[in-house]
Amino acid sequence: MEKRPSLFAGTHFDRNRFAKDIARFKPNEVHEGYQEHVYREFQSNVLNGSKKEKKRKRRDSVVVEGFNVFKSSKSLKTSNATANLEDDYVLHRKEVEKQIELDSLFRKKYGIRISGYSVPSPIRNFDELKSRFGCKSHLLHNFFELSFKEPTPIQMQAIPILLAGRECFACAPTGSGKTLAFLIPMLMKIKPRCKGVKGVIICPTRELAAQTTRECKKVAKGRKFHIKLMTKELSRCGDFAKIPCDILVSTPLRVDYAVRKGKLDLNRVEYLVLDESDKLFELGFVEQIDSIVKACSNPSIVRCLFSATLPDSVEELARTIMHDAIRVIVGRKNSASTLVKQKLLFAGSEKGKLLALRLSFAESLNPPILVFVQSKERAKELYKELAFDDIKADVIHADLTQEQREDAVDNFRAGKTWVLIATDVIARGMDFKGINCVINYDFPESAASYIHRIGRSGRAGRCGEAITLFTEEDKPFLRNIANVMKESGCEVPDWILSLPKLKRKKHRPMRNSVGAEPVDTEDH
Repeated sequence: MEKRPSLFAGTHFDRNRFAKDIARFKPNEVHEGYQEHVYREFQSNVLNGSKKEKKRKRRDSVVVEGFNVFKSSKSLKTSNATANLEDDYVLHRKEVEKQIELDSLFRKKYGIRISGYSVPSPIRNFDELKSRFGCKSHLLHNFFELSFKEPTPIQMQAIPILLAGRECFACAPTGSGKTLAFLIPMLMKIKPRCKGVKGVIICPTRELAAQTTRECKKVAKGRKFHIKLMTKELSRCGDFAKIPCDILVSTPLRVDYAVRKGKLDLNRVEYLVLDESDKLFELGFVEQIDSIVKACSNPSIVRCLFSATLPDSVEELARTIMHDAIRVIVGRKNSASTLVKQKLLFAGSEKGKLLALRLSFAESLNPPILVFVQSKERAKELYKELAFDDIKADVIHADLTQEQREDAVDNFRAGKTWVLIATDVIARGMDFKGINCVINYDFPESAASYIHRIGRSGRAGRCGEAITLFTEEDKPFLRNIANVMKESGCEVPDWILSLPKLKRKKHRPMRNSVGAEPVDTEDH
C-alpha cells in the first residue's frame, strides 16, 4: 500500500516558541508553582500585615495528625486564598450594610429622601469635603468666611452625589442653599485655565444669572477661575475660542444664540446645571434647553437640575436627558418653607386691595418689603399710586433696561428702597438678605408661583412673613394655596379647605388697572 504523505511533513516543531503553552499542560510542579505564586501575590496585596494573617501563619506552622501543614500547603494555598477573600467580602458587606443603615437614619433626621441606586453617603460637615474628596483648603476657608459653617440638608446629599460623578435632580425649599450645593462640586472638580468652557449654569432670568455669578466668584476666591456672565454683547460679539472662560452663567436664549452662531463650543463641558429647572422646562424655554443639552456632547458630562418645585411632568421630561439620575427631595415635595408665617387676607375688591396695602404700611411698615403683582402694567400703576405716599418705593419689570433693573435690585439690597414692586421676574432664586415681608398684591397664578414668591422671605434660617390678598374672583383658586399653607404648618380656615381643588389651571384674571374691578377670563 502506498504511504500517504503527512499533512505537516517536513515541518520543524519549535519547542522554545511554544514553551509557555507546553508549561500549561505540565502537571504537578508547574501548576503548584503557579498556585504558590498566586497565593504569595494575594498574601502581599490583601492580607499581609493584618492580624488575621499573622494568626494564619502561626496556624500553618503547627503539625496536625503527624503531617506538617506548612509542607503540604501547596495544594491548599489556592483554596485558602479563596476562603480568605470570601471572609473579607462578608466583612466588607456587613460594613456596607451598617453604613447604609446609618445613612438612612441620618437622612431621616434631616428630612432627606432619595431614590436611585448606589447613592453616596451624605456629608455631616464641610471638613468631610477634605477628608473624603480632597477639597482644597482655600475653598474651605471661603466657606467659613462667607458664614457657611454647616451644610444644609440639600448640600449634605447633593454635593457627594455630584462629586461622585452621578447626575441628580434636587427639590428643596426656597432659601435652603441649593446654589452652593451645585457650585461646590463644580469648583472642586473643574481645573481652571484649561481650554474651553468646563461648567455651564443656566438660569431663567438675568437677575438670577447675575446673582449666581457673584456667588460663584465669592466661593472661588483665591483660585484663578475665569467665571463669565453671558451678557447681550458677549453672546453677539464674543468669540469664546479667544475669551478665557472656565464657568459660564447665562439665560437659555443667550447661550443658544452664541452656539448657533458658532461663537461658543460646549463639547468640553463637564458640568451642566439647570437652576429653577421647572421654569426652564416650560414652553418658552424648552427648545433652547434641548439645543443646549445636545451641544454639551461630552460623554462624561454630569447634568443636574435644582428647584424648589418639581412637578411630575418636569421630572419625567428630565429623565429623558439624564443617565441613572438620583432624585433628592428635602422636606415635602413642592412645599413652602416652614420659617415663613403665611396669611390670607380678604380685600373684597381691587379697590379694597389698594386700601388694605396703604393701611398695612401706615400701621406697621417694617422694611424691606417685596410686593408682587401680576403684570408689568400693574407694576407701573401701583408704583405711581405709592409715589404719592411717603414711602421709598421702586419697581422692577421686563420693560426696564438691564441697567435700570440692576439699579433697582442694588438699591433694594442696600436699603435705599423700602418697598420693591415686582413681577414674577424676580420671584425665582433671588436672594435678598433679611426680607421681612412678602405681599402678594395680585393673587399668584399657581401653587408653584406662590411657593417661589413667598420664598424670597424666610431664607438661610431667618423667619419671615407672607400676606396674600384675595378678592371674590380669586376664591375658586384659594384651595390650591391653602394646601401649601397647611403642609407648611400654617393655620387655614376650614371653609377654604372644603373648596374644590382645581388641577392644572392657572389663574390670570384680566385687570384693567390698579383699583379697577377684574374681569376673570381663563382664556387669557
